[in-house]
Amino acid sequence: MPRAAVLLRGLRLAFTLALCGCGREVAPVIPEAVGPVRLVSLAPSLTEIIFAIGAGDRLVGRTDVCDWPPEAAAVPVVGSFGRPVLDALLRQRPTLVLTTDLEDEAALGTLERYGIAHRRIPCNTLDEIAPALREVGRLAGEAAAGWQAGDALAAELVRLRGEAAWDGRRPSVFVEIWGDPLMTAGRRSFVAELVRLAGGSNLADTVDADYFTVSPEWVVARDPEMIFCLYMSRDTQAVRRVAQRVGWQSVRAVRADAVYDGFSADLLFRPGPRVLDGVAELRARLRGRDDD
Repeated sequence: MPRAAVLLRGLRLAFTLALCGCGREVAPVIPEAVGPVRLVSLAPSLTEIIFAIGAGDRLVGRTDVCDWPPEAAAVPVVGSFGRPVLDALLRQRPTLVLTTDLEDEAALGTLERYGIAHRRIPCNTLDEIAPALREVGRLAGEAAAGWQAGDALAAELVRLRGEAAWDGRRPSVFVEIWGDPLMTAGRRSFVAELVRLAGGSNLADTVDADYFTVSPEWVVARDPEMIFCLYMSRDTQAVRRVAQRVGWQSVRAVRADAVYDGFSADLLFRPGPRVLDGVAELRARLRGRDDD
């Protein structure tokens, strides 16, 4: 049997054993790298961080949704967000796999059996992005760049939070993630953090959740001043659809023509180094409304 076939059969067997409950949690160990660092990123935010700190040449594997910066397109795909295809990953001979969340944590046991180090980098909230920049910089051999980028981002967050705290009245904003069923962003969501940082008051902050469905009546009763349609696609005609909903003509946002779409979804849903661009996009809408 060819050597490649034997390796693939062994890989499949190890993965099956991991899925059958042999994957007790083991603290990740990052060994001293021998030769150049070879990174695999299993999250779009981490891929952006790797390029932002100047370590893009060390990235040898990414997910199929790691689409920024454009240079990432040249890096081989080794799976989906949090779902590695292990034979594709192994072919890239990584020295370190970086994750934020995995669909199946047992996959880490398989990586360890093949001697591949891994590290989970928390990066789901605003305050986790700066530490992620520093940690990825350290692991990728770009510690100075990681610290510089992390410190700059942390300082800007402090400044923006100070501005938002003294910016006077915050307009109420209904964040529409999807229209059918109607979905919004609760207090614990990343998007709600961005709305607050931009100077708005997220309508669903009364709900201790991340993303959840609501009824049209729920929105009408709360009468938001602004509506942000944060769909994944820019070409949705969401503004027209919102205005045509039965009963929504009484909502302040509709009456004032303060319903917006066409946002950059990657900037608003991806906790990464471009997050401040997303905040600026929201602030521009909020400030524009205040100037009317």
